[in-house]
Amino acid sequence: MEQKTIRVMGVGNVKVAPDTTRLRFSVDSLHKDYETAYAEAAVGNKELRKALEKMRLPKDSLKTSDFSITKETEWKRKEEKWVFVGFKLRQTLAIELPLDSVITSKVMSALGAAWPELEVKISFVKKDTHDVKLQILESAVKDAREKAEVIASTLGHKLGGIVNVDYSKRRLDIHVHEEDLCCCAMEAPQSDGSIDYTPDDIEAGDTIETVWYLE
Repeated sequence: MEQKTIRVMGVGNVKVAPDTTRLRFSVDSLHKDYETAYAEAAVGNKELRKALEKMRLPKDSLKTSDFSITKETEWKRKEEKWVFVGFKLRQTLAIELPLDSVITSKVMSALGAAWPELEVKISFVKKDTHDVKLQILESAVKDAREKAEVIASTLGHKLGGIVNVDYSKRRLDIHVHEEDLCCCAMEAPQSDGSIDYTPDDIEAGDTIETVWYLE
């Protein structure tokens, strides 16, 4: 006689305090020719590096994650054809800073002045997530066992040994939602030189699938 089993999904959740501010800058502009688009990128990036040096921050602390200059067209219904409209510059850069509103304000203001066309998103993250992931996993396993015990008892059985555990290792980027800000608005920060913010705790979760014997 085949031994009965039950399959249970465990859910783990934790709350942690962020320790890092992540600023993500982006530019999306249209130009009449390739040379003009490239020139904006060249000048803008040069000015950003200068601004970082003035704040005594390493130039390579500002990372580029995306850069492109593409030919843009649009469909003209009357002519029934695609028409060239210009070259689009797209670039995304990011920098991570300590959880300090004064430093964040200075960096946003300086980079916004260096390249006024930039838009910025701000988010708060947990830099080292190793211990957090272990807490989530422990919580998920406990949840799975508690559910399995309830199910077994309700069915008139005792919970037996574990048959199988399915947990695929995933990368958890533990962060809170991003806020959209405009760099040009950062050129005149508050009188104390900082943006007043209190980030919420970060909620993170994961799941684990378990299979148990029923006795």
